[in-house]
Amino acid sequence: MAFQLQDFFAPWLNSTPERRALFLSDPRRAMEEIVGVPEDIPVRVEHLSGQVWFQASIPKLPMEGEGSLLAMRQSNERINRCPVLRVSGREFIENHVQILAEYGIKVPEDVIVRIDDRPDGYLHFRVRLDTLYQA
Repeated sequence: MAFQLQDFFAPWLNSTPERRALFLSDPRRAMEEIVGVPEDIPVRVEHLSGQVWFQASIPKLPMEGEGSLLAMRQSNERINRCPVLRVSGREFIENHVQILAEYGIKVPEDVIVRIDDRPDGYLHFRVRLDTLYQA
């Protein structure tokens, strides 16, 4: 697993049992203690066949309204290019495997990326969490 993903999830998964339990039961609430999560980005944790998975889905066309990804962009809280990866959504859709590889993140070994075909669909990111912490 790429160090960056371990580092990203560490404040929740590798701090206290209470913080881990909160993240695993309500990832949005746990994440919002540290970073803002736009309302139009669904996040969830799933338990499937003894594995624990995190998924965040980013809309290709963000909705309008307070608390949305679009509102954050318009108020300069978030720029059109991802501040971490330094690429636009379109650039990411077209070349996500290479872009993530530049940060040591392998697709699909570290993160599974699924991109909806619909223009108003989502970019879905799935990460297996139970490999990142000791139960």
